[in-house]
Amino acid sequence: MNKKIILKVAAFVVLLGGSVAGFYYLYVVPTTRQDIEQSAVIEERRRALADLDKSTAGIDDINRKIKDLQEAVRFFESKLPKEKEVETVLEQVWKMAEANSLQARTIRSGKTERTANYSLQQIDMDLSGDFNGFYLFMQQLERLPRLTRVEAMSLNKISDHEGEMQAKLTLSIFFEPSGSTAAASAM
Repeated sequence: MNKKIILKVAAFVVLLGGSVAGFYYLYVVPTTRQDIEQSAVIEERRRALADLDKSTAGIDDINRKIKDLQEAVRFFESKLPKEKEVETVLEQVWKMAEANSLQARTIRSGKTERTANYSLQQIDMDLSGDFNGFYLFMQQLERLPRLTRVEAMSLNKISDHEGEMQAKLTLSIFFEPSGSTAAASAM
């Protein structure tokens, strides 16, 4: 009888061991494999999300920079006189020259260049007088509230008069082209 019990116990142990082995190979191994695969997918998605965060991190900076640039454009557009005000700017330049004891020998309007956002009127000037007055004129020209630029300049000393000079200037006056106020307000 002892042999029967030992056989039954041995059969039970083999059956129990087979059940554990079956459980291990049929449940634990596939579940572990599936967990590893899901962990890899999760890690890949985390990396993709981190890359996306890096990519979109600068969008706020870009939006802020665009806003800053739009404000700068509005500022410079506010410095552009209307086309009909160009004559007023020319008069200002003429009066500044006279106020600094400069004689304007000639003032000629040059070509007008037009773009979508601004126009440019070139003015050729021949001035003569004291160099100190010319220097003050140039400083005042620089401080004009409107956008002007000296495109070309040549200075010549008048040899028989100390401190006297003759200057040829090409000024560019920037102004707002006709009909662009509707386009600017649409922004």
